[in-house]
Amino acid sequence: MRIKEIMTPTVISIRSDQSLLEVRELMLSNNLRRIPVTDKEGLLMGIVTDGDVSRATPSDASVLDRYEANYLLGKLKVSDIMTKSVWTVRESDSVETAAYLLYTHKVGALPVVDGTNHITGIISDTDIFKAFVDIMGYNQTSTKVVIDTKDKVGVIAELSQIFTERGVNIISILSRTLAGDEREVTIRADLTQAMDIVERIRDAGYDIKEVSTLRVEAGHEG
Repeated sequence: MRIKEIMTPTVISIRSDQSLLEVRELMLSNNLRRIPVTDKEGLLMGIVTDGDVSRATPSDASVLDRYEANYLLGKLKVSDIMTKSVWTVRESDSVETAAYLLYTHKVGALPVVDGTNHITGIISDTDIFKAFVDIMGYNQTSTKVVIDTKDKVGVIAELSQIFTERGVNIISILSRTLAGDEREVTIRADLTQAMDIVERIRDAGYDIKEVSTLRVEAGHEG
């Protein structure tokens, strides 16, 4: 899955010479947590977050009244508080790349830019969560089968063959390394009419750790 498929293409941006009062009002009126900063040509210059604005805003314990606080925010500029060094991605990058950057750099969103640093979109942690739900098939009724196995060649192919022979389409399959040479394989499929496949997997010599069914209308597995 590419970033272009899940990013928000219409981006509200702000210029570095605008005031913090303008930024705050823009965030409140559009329910935004961060706003990219661009020049008049649309080139990315930085980013400002609600945290940046909060830290620059006088607290409720301040002796300043509301009008004085707004006057102060009107004097401060975006350039005074924005982050100038911004991690970015391209539309053609994978969703995994965006997730890795968000996780390792502890940021909530990444501007999407083209080859000339013009902003073409933005991707947030919420977009990544949605993509994960879609990829894992968690938005449809399905059964999850978690299998403990050895880390060896052919396991995925063998398990897939069991589903193929039973005429069941796999929605998603995930494999992760455990301790030593152990692996955990999680398969999600619609087993509404094919729960016997669980026994077929056991008969093939696999240890089934968990079987749970997600019903979308219920919103949880059981």
